[in-house]
Amino acid sequence: MKGGLVAAIVAIAALAPAAAFAESLVAALSDEAVRITSNFTGEQIVVFGAIRGTPDEDAEYEVAVVVEGPQEDVIVRRKERLLGVWANRTSREFKEVPSYYVMHLSENFSGALDPSQLSVYRLGVRSHPFVQEAAAEATAQLFAEALIALKAEHGLYVERQGAVDFLAPNVFRTTFFLPSAIPTGEYRVSVYLFRSQTFLAGRTDTLSIAKGGFSERIARSADDYPLYYGLVCVALAVFTGWFAGVIFRRPL
Repeated sequence: MKGGLVAAIVAIAALAPAAAFAESLVAALSDEAVRITSNFTGEQIVVFGAIRGTPDEDAEYEVAVVVEGPQEDVIVRRKERLLGVWANRTSREFKEVPSYYVMHLSENFSGALDPSQLSVYRLGVRSHPFVQEAAAEATAQLFAEALIALKAEHGLYVERQGAVDFLAPNVFRTTFFLPSAIPTGEYRVSVYLFRSQTFLAGRTDTLSIAKGGFSERIARSADDYPLYYGLVCVALAVFTGWFAGVIFRRPL
């Protein structure tokens, strides 16, 4: 698998026209589509990349790989004690929150990028608009940080320095993990190339994550034929109750 990906990268680089800039990127994913079945426990995706048009001297490139899932609206609730019972009291809704966000950086990646660059390339989950807007209000910021912590706890938000390895001065690789709780949809895998805090090139590929197998067929049947699905469920419930009564019937 890995040898085929490296060969594909070399072939694409050879066929691609010469770039107008000094450097350009070629990248590939180990898988472009992932199927979630009933026994899905997670999967690793490898991103390979190569830099074309590198100068002779050591360029000291810095690479960031960002994987972002579909956006969603999220309501964060805070529980408070009321008359001796914990209950949801206050809440905050956030718009256009990435359902999944992973950022892998090379070991030498500079943390001194201009904040505007971080926002443009969405480097770091805190560069997203829902966090930036919440920063203007102390309470909203607390809710935003709680949302980030909850996502990170489930492996949906990950930021790692030194996770992009250079196999050669112009070839790199990183591996990110899709947890079992990964949402379905179209994912963007973006690769950004920097040197001395200056953006040089970028590339974005698509990763599709969808349900598959028997559970997906059941879910599709429930959506396409809700009446028949409901009748079958009722019939199965009645049959199960009757069959259990026959098995566990007490002798007279």
